[in-house]
Amino acid sequence: AFLRALGETENKGVARAMTLHLTPDMLAAAYEFVATLPPFDKWGLPSADNVEFMVTRDKTTFGQYGPGATVRHRIYISNATIGSPSRLGETLAHEMLHLRQAVKKTANKAQHNAEFIRLAKQICRLHGYDAKAFV
Repeated sequence: AFLRALGETENKGVARAMTLHLTPDMLAAAYEFVATLPPFDKWGLPSADNVEFMVTRDKTTFGQYGPGATVRHRIYISNATIGSPSRLGETLAHEMLHLRQAVKKTANKAQHNAEFIRLAKQICRLHGYDAKAFV
């Protein structure tokens, strides 16, 4: 039952991942949840109401952060590559780190600068993510 609640189904005794059908509202709710976890809860990130969430079908990326059209921040998440709640959480964590750098004005031309890598390693230690895949 627990696996089904996380978007998994049983197929002849073997759990098989289902595709999530992402919506902007689902992304906003997931963002608010991740924002309650360390270290995000100490970063002073904007609420989900101040972030524009876009679902894409990009098969080349999990997510992307950029400036928003109607608000200052926009997070794109690809429905084509995100198939589980765990991948969604990890991708949001990565994009929220980019958002933090934009808020703190510590981003530079290097997409993943030294501060990004340092904070990414901290996030990975805290949440069990693979640091090589996260960065």
